[in-house]
Amino acid sequence: MIRNPSEQDYQELQKIHEKFFSKEFPFDDFLFNSISNFVIIDDSDGGIISAGSIRPIAEIVAITNLDKSVKSRRFALYEELEVARYVLKSSTMRQLHAFVQDQQWEIQLIKSGFARTKGNALYINV
Repeated sequence: MIRNPSEQDYQELQKIHEKFFSKEFPFDDFLFNSISNFVIIDDSDGGIISAGSIRPIAEIVAITNLDKSVKSRRFALYEELEVARYVLKSSTMRQLHAFVQDQQWEIQLIKSGFARTKGNALYINV
């Protein structure tokens, strides 16, 4: 059975989180900034099997003219990040994501303040 979580469910989920996931992410990441939260209930005993929290993420997608100098591209990156910070400050989103295939660009983004994610980034088309 799938349903919206109750207050009692959140207490149970906090215990499950503490037992199995406290080193992976804070419980608040499950609770806040969600589009929807839901629980999957075991039909046999009514206990929680799993719970999901669907959260929006902010992603920057950039098109950069590689014919321009490294200096001008770095300047443009810093400007893009300033715009992103300004836009995201008025939202509930706490992070900006960039999915990178180019190793040199990844190094530059890390130098600019980005951090590696915990775990691997995966996606599914819906």
